[in-house]
Amino acid sequence: MKIAYFITHFPHKDRLIDHELPKTYLIGGGERVAYNLVKELSKRGHEIYVFTTSPSYKDFVEKDGSVRIFKYGKNLKIGSTNISFKLLLEPMKYDVDIVHIHNTTAPGVIAGMIYAKKKRKPIVVTHHGAEKFSNFGSVIRRISVFLYVNFLVDKIFSYADAIICPSAYFINDSRYLKKYKEKIKIVPNGINLDAFNIPISKEECRKKLKLPSETDIILFLGALIPKKAPDILLRAMSKIVKKRSDVILILAGSGIMRENLEKLSEKMGIKNNIKFVGFVEEYLKPLYYKAADIFVLPSTMSTEVFPIVLLEASASGLPMIVSDLNTFRCIIEERYNGLFAKRKNEENLADVIIYLLENKDIQKEMGKNAKKKVRDYSWEKIAEKTEKVYTDLI
Repeated sequence: MKIAYFITHFPHKDRLIDHELPKTYLIGGGERVAYNLVKELSKRGHEIYVFTTSPSYKDFVEKDGSVRIFKYGKNLKIGSTNISFKLLLEPMKYDVDIVHIHNTTAPGVIAGMIYAKKKRKPIVVTHHGAEKFSNFGSVIRRISVFLYVNFLVDKIFSYADAIICPSAYFINDSRYLKKYKEKIKIVPNGINLDAFNIPISKEECRKKLKLPSETDIILFLGALIPKKAPDILLRAMSKIVKKRSDVILILAGSGIMRENLEKLSEKMGIKNNIKFVGFVEEYLKPLYYKAADIFVLPSTMSTEVFPIVLLEASASGLPMIVSDLNTFRCIIEERYNGLFAKRKNEENLADVIIYLLENKDIQKEMGKNAKKKVRDYSWEKIAEKTEKVYTDLI
């Protein structure tokens, strides 16, 4: 089968060695999903064309077996999103059996829809949650996002032949998906389990990362942006350290909130309990997870859908504390592999974290359960489910 993937940004070979790239070419959960699906589907014998933007102004093509990745030079950038006019035109030179669009940001989605409509090809859309207005960034970015989420996303779903939603719990929380239940296929996100099965101890991980050996460590890994609510976690820490002064919070990630978060930690007098480590390269992630005791994700917006970090934390045997967003129930089971805290409530979040810090046996049991549950989310299994969506349409 010949499959076309359309997505605005896509990981490439320099991703793990060019430390400056994350600042100029944003790769998030949706992009990693597309990348891993492409890898697994190519192993299953499919010919795949990936149409995306380049991190620079130049075009280039990557070839890896049956995968060809066409990266078209950017003409401009709005916020962190690259825009290439060639992405709208050049893919027309190629013919495929089916089009798979990843709804992360608008350029890749629009290009995929234009291609599929002109070529009259079946359309699969994976919804990564891009449907709510986020009020930050430049005026141009805000206008672009407003128009996209309020007018185009619904249209895209109406045109799609199948909509992949990673979490069944998200459907009723979504602004648009409720109307298209007959088109929806539930295919969760996946995880490369071997990447997180590292043969070194917690103590060795801490030593490599220059972290204290005896201190309890709470880990947040993700973009430092409003919907992830790192500020709520930081405020919760001000209460936690009053009771447990030996606790450290690692904020791993980059984003527009970092400077304000640093100032906030200083203002609250907890600067010494917070460690900002910036963007974490893929090869270092397993070390940070294994070095930690608890993983926390206090997100406030249901556009999270199915965060890959929860699978990564699970694969690392970490108990998780998340906000009470309904969609997180796709992976978190209360008191089995994690705990829920009230959304936007730093007092309750602090109480839940303190409870888990003070109950090591429960903490350990939840970590074991998390590792058991995540076995069902290997990329091999997810690729097989995705392939069935394609074959059913064709």
